[in-house]
Amino acid sequence: MGNKLGSTFPETGDGLYDLIDAFYQGAYSFGKSAGAATYGDNGYFNSIMGKEITAAMFACDNVFTAIGARAYQHEGVRLATEQASYGLVTSGDALDSGNLDVGDFGGLGAGTIQDGSVPASVKMPVTEFREPYKDLPFAFDYGLGLQALENKDDTIAYRDYIDKMSTNYSNLADQTLLRPVYMKQPVKGGVETSLNSISRCISSYGEIGKVENGVTLTGDYVSPYGGFTSAKGDFYSFRNSAASNLDGQLIDAASGALSIADMRKLWRQCSVNWKDSASPNNKMFAMSNVAQDKLGALMLANNVYLDSVYVQRDFNGVKTIPGRDAGILLQSFQNVPIIQDGNMNFDFTTKKVSTTKMGEIDLLDLDHIWLSMLTPLEMYNVNNPAITRILQEVNVMNMRAETRIDSCIQHGKIVNLADDS
Repeated sequence: MGNKLGSTFPETGDGLYDLIDAFYQGAYSFGKSAGAATYGDNGYFNSIMGKEITAAMFACDNVFTAIGARAYQHEGVRLATEQASYGLVTSGDALDSGNLDVGDFGGLGAGTIQDGSVPASVKMPVTEFREPYKDLPFAFDYGLGLQALENKDDTIAYRDYIDKMSTNYSNLADQTLLRPVYMKQPVKGGVETSLNSISRCISSYGEIGKVENGVTLTGDYVSPYGGFTSAKGDFYSFRNSAASNLDGQLIDAASGALSIADMRKLWRQCSVNWKDSASPNNKMFAMSNVAQDKLGALMLANNVYLDSVYVQRDFNGVKTIPGRDAGILLQSFQNVPIIQDGNMNFDFTTKKVSTTKMGEIDLLDLDHIWLSMLTPLEMYNVNNPAITRILQEVNVMNMRAETRIDSCIQHGKIVNLADDS
């Protein structure tokens, strides 16, 4: 056949499905989940909805792509709860009696003599955590009277109206991702709805019992993916028992003012756990404009300016051509770029971005937290009054996604910062 592709599958609908299945199983070795297509105490979602792999990029007035999108292949994310072994002596180790007690540090090769038997085997304690997808609808209406008057009177153009609604959808997703941890996760029918916030995903056991904005935090608040129905949340037993490697790094300002020491402490606690040591690549600080202005003033008071870094954009992981970079110049701290977003200090009472609230400050490793999409954003609409019984066009924009995390200890946040006077 030379360089031409051929197929022995019959030219039928069933034959096409067989070809696609063979392609995925052979060329890419993708698998479908063996579990039932349910979510609850026993079961998993079907891991691939159709044969599509999709990605998305959010853009609105307040943020550019702070969270990358990854192809979503399975509902269970495998997390290592701790390292495999630190050489601690167990009851099964062949050690001289009275030399080392159980729990003492033995080290590599402890108890093994020349030509002797090796100690008990070790394994990486990996657990699969369920991170279910969410349906994310955004419903809105458009008057048929306005549509009839389009281009005939001073009415907004239909396409402009849809564009504004799309921007609202994007901004609502941004607000949801950046909402503070003390805001309740919506529950309906015993199942959590709405995206999990980043603050909740990178939360920790250390926040339990603290009072934030008048709310006393419990294990439910800091446990994503089913925290408010604790029996169904895989994170609950880890975040509600004791400090673990599934906790994020926490700096509690205790209602005090932001300090450079807090920023350095946050960076130190997170960077020691980064895979590439203290590399700033694909890391970011997320903070409000009030916090960034405050940090700049603190640096200036110490005769040190905030650094600046040139951040290069990429498209689905493909970098632009050298010399023709499509990037942006950002302020940075410890060479980690700072992304400011009004939704970090959004006042949900006045429905405006606050000019005094600090909000929390997050340090994120974007290799290990992302927005996972199962289906791209789609819009459904109907404008038939015989169906809707109203003289309006009824619209719904919807996608399926969830905020996902596959490692916790390299992220952190500064919470309970005093408002700026």
